[in-house]
Amino acid sequence: TRLPGALRGALVLVFGLLWLQIALGGWVSTNYAVLACTDFPTCQGRWWPDMDLTHGFEIWRDLGVTRAGEPLPFAALTGIHFVHRLNAAVVFVALGWLAWRLWREPALRRTARALALLALWQFVSGLSNVVLDWPLLSAVAHTGGAAALVIVLTGALVGTRSASDSVSPSAVHLSRPIR
Repeated sequence: TRLPGALRGALVLVFGLLWLQIALGGWVSTNYAVLACTDFPTCQGRWWPDMDLTHGFEIWRDLGVTRAGEPLPFAALTGIHFVHRLNAAVVFVALGWLAWRLWREPALRRTARALALLALWQFVSGLSNVVLDWPLLSAVAHTGGAAALVIVLTGALVGTRSASDSVSPSAVHLSRPIR
């Protein structure tokens, strides 16, 4: 199925947002920051909790400690969790818009339905991680939902390539032989 260039660009953009969200989710998990916010829609009873983004997103440090070797402040864990939560809202809206837009293409209705259902799955499983104190089943469901979104969006990207996007072997010119 051929897509208008702008819609294909939006598909790529949403895929990029999803990868950012997956990286943020990995950062939440790696730093055990999931329990920094145990309520919803607020975090620690506040719409904008105290956060230490500098320590929270310092990449080159040992796990659980600042570069100086001090335990990671709770405000840093809050920042990690909250940024993942904020980006989740952006991704949720982007997936909803993309699903609505793809629904208008009859050949992509299954993809649109899958995106909408998986976005809802991610919301519910992510929320259950927060309000149920991070049960293993919820965490696995949330990770599985992210993987399923990658599969569906990859399929959409591959399935909507135009003929000009692919390169035939006869079009490849090698200036020197491969050894």
